[in-house]
Parts: sequence; C-alpha cells; structure tokens
Amino acid sequence: MKKNKLLTEIIYNGVKPKPGWLKKTKVKKIVTFLLKKEHIKKPLTVVFTDDKTIKRVNRIYRYKNEPTDVLSFEYGKSSDVLGEIIISLQTAKKQAVKYGNSILKETLILVIHGFYHVLGYKHYKKADYKKMRKKEDAALGLLIKKRMLI
Repeated sequence: MKKNKLLTEIIYNGVKPKPGWLKKTKVKKIVTFLLKKEHIKKPLTVVFTDDKTIKRVNRIYRYKNEPTDVLSFEYGKSSDVLGEIIISLQTAKKQAVKYGNSILKETLILVIHGFYHVLGYKHYKKADYKKMRKKEDAALGLLIKKRMLI
C-alpha cells in the first residue's frame, strides 16, 4: 500500500538562501511534522521572499505599506491545499539579530507562527495570544527534542 504523501511546496521567490542553511527538504520535513501533529491531511505552500515582495503583498491584503516577517493565507475547506505562508528572509535575518537567534532558527519560528495563523489562530487579544503562543512553543519544543532544527 502506498503511503499518502502531502504535496507541500517550498518556493524561493527572488531570494537565494546560502547553500545548506535552508534546504527545501528540511522545511518540508518540518511542515509535514506540523501537519501530522495537528492531524491535517492537506498540503501547505511556503514561500520565501524578500522585503520588497512581502511589502507589496502586505499592502494588497492588509493595507499596510510596509514589509512584515510573515503573512499567512488559509484557503478554505473546499481547497485541496490548506493555505500559504509567505516569509521575508530579509526581515527574518534582522529579527534573528534582534532576538539572538540563528537565521535558520528565526526562519523556522516564522514557519511555525505562520502555520498556526493558517489554522486560524490569532493574537489580537491577550487570551488568543496565549493560546497561539502555547501551540508555537509546544511545536518548537518538539522540533528541538527531535533535533529537527539542527
């Protein structure tokens, strides 16, 4: 019997990460782990881009004319794809310095954050922020425990 593989797609749009530090296979493994953890059988698209592109998307969809770290789009129940996460590697790099993380760890934190947004988690209210943060911290902890962030 064939194992049902999720067709998660990883796209580099206008950016080229340094060789070896953000391999598509690593990101796919992490996304697949998150999907399984949450019992989701739909694939997800992750797009890595630059500040210029994410600023344009942010302006179109959120009416904010500025770059951001991550944008998430949930495609709805009728779609074969769960949604899309767009991450600015330029902003991830700035945040890595600010928070004392490696660029890889910061980027993967953004993947996790975007993932939970796609699932409908928000952080506008304190109680919602706590719920979302608890999910993110649990996922990050499991990924570290399984040595998937190395």
